[in-house]
Amino acid sequence: MKNKLLSCVLAAALFSGIVFVNKRLTASRAVHSTFENMTFLPGSERIKPFMLGFNTTYAHYLWIRTVLYSGEKFMGDRQFDWLVQMIDMITRLHPHFHEAYEFAGLMIPDLCDNPDAARIILERGMNVLGNRRWNIPFYLGMLYYRYYDDPQRAGAYISMAASIPSPHSGKLASLAATFYNNAGMGAQGLAMLYFLYETSENPDVKRHIESKILEFSNNN
Repeated sequence: MKNKLLSCVLAAALFSGIVFVNKRLTASRAVHSTFENMTFLPGSERIKPFMLGFNTTYAHYLWIRTVLYSGEKFMGDRQFDWLVQMIDMITRLHPHFHEAYEFAGLMIPDLCDNPDAARIILERGMNVLGNRRWNIPFYLGMLYYRYYDDPQRAGAYISMAASIPSPHSGKLASLAATFYNNAGMGAQGLAMLYFLYETSENPDVKRHIESKILEFSNNN
């Protein structure tokens, strides 16, 4: 009986917290804030004690709100003032929620014109999922190539993505080699291709990388 009563109290507290944050988010839409220089992302760890262990539940709820908010703003005024904070809070409350990292890498640079925020969130994702999800280092690599004009670092992250088994490993390896070549590091790019060829167990990936090795060798 006591356990049942405690569960009811916890559920009620969680619901109250969700309602409170929901009202704050709704009210905050009229507030305009910009993030031209992202040197700090507002921390969410301080609200964890109030989640009563329901961190992931609240993160999923906030994810739904984020998707709805993004769609509404995309069809409306396209002012995504709260998008960075929402994605940041989701990934802090639920660090393994890879969909939020994908959203950060794809959407925040364009919708919010804020590659710095996307980079910070993705780098956090690298700490928990970087060796299991190829798309997190891939998005980081593309950020460094597109927004920071750093093909060397882009090649390094794309190379990490290529080393994670996936149907895209071969294409990622050739893209990483191209970035290395653009950075004047053709030898490193070729060495990376050889390494991925030797370590891959996928015959299709090995054939693709082999063709890129021949192409890369002929052009350098």
